[in-house]
Amino acid sequence: MSEQLFEMRGEDLQNSTLYHEDQHGDNQVISQEYIDSVLLDPAHSAAIKERLRVAVLADVQARPDEYDMNGSEYVYSGDIYDYAYLVDHYIQDEYVRDHPEFHTVFQCSNCGSDNVQVKAWVRPNEGAKLVDYLTDQVTDGFCDDCQQHVNTDTVEMNVQEKVIGFQVCNANTEQPHPKMLDNKMVYNLLDADAMLRDLTTDGDWKLKTIWTADIMDPVKMFSGDPRNA
Repeated sequence: MSEQLFEMRGEDLQNSTLYHEDQHGDNQVISQEYIDSVLLDPAHSAAIKERLRVAVLADVQARPDEYDMNGSEYVYSGDIYDYAYLVDHYIQDEYVRDHPEFHTVFQCSNCGSDNVQVKAWVRPNEGAKLVDYLTDQVTDGFCDDCQQHVNTDTVEMNVQEKVIGFQVCNANTEQPHPKMLDNKMVYNLLDADAMLRDLTTDGDWKLKTIWTADIMDPVKMFSGDPRNA
């Protein structure tokens, strides 16, 4: 079934337009040449089919009554074609990786978070309209995640980079907190804060913000938003 969905959607993409939404919310056309380069690449096509297989298998397990058997093959009695759009999502993800867009981010120099406050010049009689930040390298900021007054650096970052969770590490050696069983584990802010307040563990510990590019195949020890438990 994953083979069929892959072939069906690949043929349809020959006659339709696939878009990527840029950082400004505008739709940019992904060229047919790029689409073909992904679909015809053996590694990419295998990865796409595996995504389709796993998605359909999960659906079979969740709703077995919606499927019939034709020999050793599952036959869906509804609109299984919805899963074909996983092909689109894969191509869009690859396009974003191959065409990175960057923006300026204010980042906490202590924990690496972007959840910061900085001082700025504003026009109080015009609804606090922003005039400018005090300096490019703000030296008197506040981080809402690690709850400290900190230096705040400006960095150029891929717009696709997101905060995926937090860790607690030694402030001097960067060694993970003893309650972290694996250095790939990431926690929500509440659980990380509990480690920081754990008086039974000796050491000088600090919060560390984890971004999407920091850890390959991270193990999330929570569900939902990393800042909202």
